[in-house]
Amino acid sequence: MKPWSLPKAAAKIHALLLSAPAPLSADDIISALELSSGSASTQLRLLTELGMVERLRIMGLRKSHYSAISDPAHIFVALAEVRKRHAFKAMDTMAPVITSIAQKEDVDWLNTVWQLQALSNLMNQWFQVCTTKDPEWTVRFMQSAISPDQ
Repeated sequence: MKPWSLPKAAAKIHALLLSAPAPLSADDIISALELSSGSASTQLRLLTELGMVERLRIMGLRKSHYSAISDPAHIFVALAEVRKRHAFKAMDTMAPVITSIAQKEDVDWLNTVWQLQALSNLMNQWFQVCTTKDPEWTVRFMQSAISPDQ
């Protein structure tokens, strides 16, 4: 999950929950992965916000339990959102600042920055289409691109 900009601890928690036969409590996750309670809490909150993990309230139990979402399209949308935040946030904030402080002799360099920003905007739009229009189609398309013999 590192190439998708998901923290290592979050990836471990998601993998543990995917392989668990039943939902796990935060204490179960902490002991299984030897994480600090702060780290586990932070990563569980991130995974829940992204929609990769579901927080469950089980009647009769005081502690919340967590279950991983296993639908590939749903996971793709969540990972694309993480990647989008990391990849495009820098360009979206950097380009206007660089443009505002640039001199006339920086035109060639500014052209590169503008082209990168345009590419960033295009990729952002592509992610938007892939994650909101029909994520299941996107996953099938990507799977067929990876395994053309299927």
